[in-house]
Amino acid sequence: MSTKPNNLTRKFSIAVAAIILVTSVRAQTIFTNNFDSGASAQWSNLRGSWATTGGVYYATAPNNVPPTFTGLPFTLQNFAIDVDINQVADGGIWLRCDATGTNGVLLVTGGHFWGGGSRGGDAGRSLYWHVITPANWNSPAILNEAFNVFTNPGVENVHLRVEVVGNSYSAFVNGSSNAITTLIETNNTYSAGHVGLYDFSTQTFDNFVLQVPIGFGPYTLDIKPAGPSQATLYWLTNALGWNLESTALLTPPGWSTVTNVPVTVGTNFSVTISNGLPQQFFRLHKQ
Repeated sequence: MSTKPNNLTRKFSIAVAAIILVTSVRAQTIFTNNFDSGASAQWSNLRGSWATTGGVYYATAPNNVPPTFTGLPFTLQNFAIDVDINQVADGGIWLRCDATGTNGVLLVTGGHFWGGGSRGGDAGRSLYWHVITPANWNSPAILNEAFNVFTNPGVENVHLRVEVVGNSYSAFVNGSSNAITTLIETNNTYSAGHVGLYDFSTQTFDNFVLQVPIGFGPYTLDIKPAGPSQATLYWLTNALGWNLESTALLTPPGWSTVTNVPVTVGTNFSVTISNGLPQQFFRLHKQ
């Protein structure tokens, strides 16, 4: 059962009700890694034997069959990534992919088989998108390619920003306010997923920043029974930076932070609570 603001009449066996507090939302940085002290333990390092040397992150075994993948545990819908890429040539950024880094949207940096030894034509110079599914994983279509983005592949260093909002995926290079390529994914193949890195060359990654963009929130706090004197509260993982709080009374309220550590279940944070109080109210609150 989902409760909405000002709807506090529905109760379970332990009389739990959920409400929402609407506050202003600014850009929320949820993860950073400059690799100066190594890679964060949150990187999955599933394929490619990723390592750090001299404050940069890279696959020691770059490949594209299957593509290398190291990802973060967050399940996100709308977000922005900033990252520096050194000696850009063939690699990319995974967006809304599954936890195995097998299916999702992949922004390819450089590409055109530079990693396989090609050094002519468009090799290493482009930005383009793949929407990878189990049906096309061995030969996904090249979408919305921007040509000659990189003039000196294998040597050039760039800053890349990727913004994902709804079904729109946009890539910005070297601080430009104009996207150099945008994918409008009308099929909405992936509405949420993980972010990660792909490497098929000697390029390296540095100064990785992941944010929830300005303007998102408030978030719905949902609740369902979980057993005798228990209930589970859940909300989208995009609500990083929002705290779950509770109070026994609303007049006057005495809000306090719920100390239970949320677990990630699919696209949601989840907390199961037990309480013997006659009534308890919950909200998501962002300072």
